[in-house]
Amino acid sequence: MADPSYYQRFPVTQQLQHTEHIFHLYVEQRSNQLPNGNQIPIAPTKPPSEPAGHFGFGVSCDWDVRDGPTPAAKTVARAQGLLLGTGQLTPFHYFLCQNIIFTDERFKGSSLKLLGSLPNDVNDEWAIIGGTGEFAFAQGSVKYKQVMVDPTGIVIRELNICVLCTNKPMKRIPYKDGPLGGKGGTICDITEAPQRLESVTIQSGDAIDSIMFSYTDQAGKKQMAGPWGGNDGLEQTILLAPTENVTKVFGTTGEFQGDTVVTSLTFVTNVATYGPFGKTKGTPFSIPKEDGDNVVGFFGRVGSLVNALGVYVTPSFAN
Repeated sequence: MADPSYYQRFPVTQQLQHTEHIFHLYVEQRSNQLPNGNQIPIAPTKPPSEPAGHFGFGVSCDWDVRDGPTPAAKTVARAQGLLLGTGQLTPFHYFLCQNIIFTDERFKGSSLKLLGSLPNDVNDEWAIIGGTGEFAFAQGSVKYKQVMVDPTGIVIRELNICVLCTNKPMKRIPYKDGPLGGKGGTICDITEAPQRLESVTIQSGDAIDSIMFSYTDQAGKKQMAGPWGGNDGLEQTILLAPTENVTKVFGTTGEFQGDTVVTSLTFVTNVATYGPFGKTKGTPFSIPKEDGDNVVGFFGRVGSLVNALGVYVTPSFAN
């Protein structure tokens, strides 16, 4: 069945990246009986002072979240949500559902979604079940403990927050580097923009006879290119692992049978070095020029041999 017009899907063929965020914060809860209270009852049944009065008792809260334990510390977020009494026996027990909404400049507009329990006088843990902004796709936990309880109705808790976020890979537009070599032969190029290199097959003897490769295009489809060149020489294939990327191509160019051609190639990945293929004689070269980029495809000039070779390049995940 065809997908409807309001829906799109894309395969994720790149390695996912995760970011861990660690926060050490303090939250202050103030009773509504105080002039500056930051919570209010919304569903009272029995007064909380009566037996089982907390059961079914609801509170709407907008707690201060600071970078230190004192009122003089900077307020960096608000803990906004609901508390619902879910325990019939003492000590009382609340279910907590909150958003920690950041207000400081660094994380303003981002939030964390919390679920958990708030038992009386007990240090416990809340679950992070999601987030927005910089914390999209968040998972993690908040370990808390009471550091101050004032009889007037103020409670301060220390929060140790650990958040793990999955970062969606961004589409990386490739650029061309090269070609390097001679001007003989005809132009060979690919028609679909590449996203990731999957394999490379080289035929070589005294020079590079041909090159063939497979790659994943920007739509996530596997494509084949080549063989470009002749069919002489020893054939060797490099199969790249799922997390392996070609970061550098070294080679040499020189005169062969009256033409300037690519005489050798060496492929360097984040895992291993493959080659050299051919004979390392002539003028050396290396592409791409920038370190930290990934080779995702090739183009060049080809006749009976590979006359010149260039690469398609995208920035690495580290950049």
